[in-house]
Amino acid sequence: MRSINKYVLPSAVSLITAMGVAAPAAQAFDFKVSGQVDRAVSVVDNGKNTDVGFVDNTGSNTRFRFTGDQMMSNGMKVGFDYEIGLGNNASASWDVKNSGNEQSTFLDNRQANIYLEGNFGRFTLGKVDGAANATSEVDYSGLTYLSGGVDFADYAGGLSFISKDGQVTSAKVGKVFNEFDALSRQNAIRYDSPTFNGTTLSASVDSGHAYELAARYATDFARGGKFAVAADYVDSQNQGEKYDPKKSLYVNGHRFREMGGSASLLLPSGIVFTVSGKHRDFVRYGKNSANNYFAGIGYVKGNNHFQVNYDRTDGAYMDGSKGNQYGLAYRRDWTKSIQLYASYHLYTASGLGTGVKDINQIYTGVRLKFM
Repeated sequence: MRSINKYVLPSAVSLITAMGVAAPAAQAFDFKVSGQVDRAVSVVDNGKNTDVGFVDNTGSNTRFRFTGDQMMSNGMKVGFDYEIGLGNNASASWDVKNSGNEQSTFLDNRQANIYLEGNFGRFTLGKVDGAANATSEVDYSGLTYLSGGVDFADYAGGLSFISKDGQVTSAKVGKVFNEFDALSRQNAIRYDSPTFNGTTLSASVDSGHAYELAARYATDFARGGKFAVAADYVDSQNQGEKYDPKKSLYVNGHRFREMGGSASLLLPSGIVFTVSGKHRDFVRYGKNSANNYFAGIGYVKGNNHFQVNYDRTDGAYMDGSKGNQYGLAYRRDWTKSIQLYASYHLYTASGLGTGVKDINQIYTGVRLKFM
C-alpha cells in the first residue's frame, strides 16, 4: 500500500489538475444550498429505569450542505460537495439517566471534497465517503437512517446494558452491535468507474494507508421491481495508529480486514426483502474476528414504508459476545420534504462477562428537508 500511496496518488492528482486546466468552462458555475433538520424522541426501558430523550437522529443528523458544479467545454464536469452536521444531544450518545450531553453541540464535517467527472468515471479528492461506505446498507424499504434498517445503533448506540444485579455495565448497544460498514467518511482519494450494465466499481485510498474496494449492481425489472447488491473488501492498515518515539514504532493500532455486503429486492407488489452480512478480522485489537447478520422484510405502498427486521452481531464487544436486535419500523412521507417515522426495538446480549437485562426502545421522529 505504501507504493500505491507513493505513485498512484500523485499521478491521479496530476491527472485531475491537468484536465481541469486544459478545459475552459462551458457555462456558469451552478451553486446550491440544501439541508435538513431531523429530531427524534427516544423512550427507553433498560430493565432498571425508564427515561425519555429528546435527541438529534444520528442516522440522518441535522445538517447543511453546499454543492456546486460546472460543465467544461470538453464535456467533463468539475464540482464540489461541502456538508456539515450541526446539532446537539445525538441519539447515538444519549443514555438513560445520563442527560449531561443535552446542551452539548456537535459539529460533524461530513463532506469537503472536489471531483472531476467524465466518460472515464469520477475522481473525488478530500473528505468523502470511502469507497465501501454503505455497502452494509442496501435496502429498498426506505427506512435505513429513519428508525429502521441495519444501522439501528445510530438510534441507540449510547444505551448501557444493566447487569442482572442492577449495575450499569460498560457494554453499550453501540459496542455490542456493529454493522461493520467499512470506514465511513474519510480524507481520501476515491475513484468510481462508469456504470456498465448496472455495475459500478469503486476504490479509495484513505488516511493511514487504508484502502477500500467495492462493487455495486442495481437493476429495474417489470412493473416497478428493483434489485441491488453491494460487496466490499477493506483493510484499515495503519489508520488510528500513533507513533511512539520512545519505542520507535507505531502503537494503538486497531487494524482490521473486512469483507461482505448487502442486497435488497423490491417486488412489483411492494414487498421488500433485505439481507446484510459482514465479517471482520482484527489484526491488532485484542480479539479475533466478528460477524454481523441482518435480515428485513418490508412493504412499500405509496407514501408508507414498513419493515420488520432482525440483527445478530457476534464478537464485536469481545470474543464470545452476542447481541440480538428485533425491530419493527414505519415511515410516512407526509410531503416530499417531510418524513415522519417510528419504531420499536428489543436489544438482548450475552457473553459479556456478566448477565444483562434486555433493553426496550420506542424511537419516533420527524425529518424536514429543505431545497
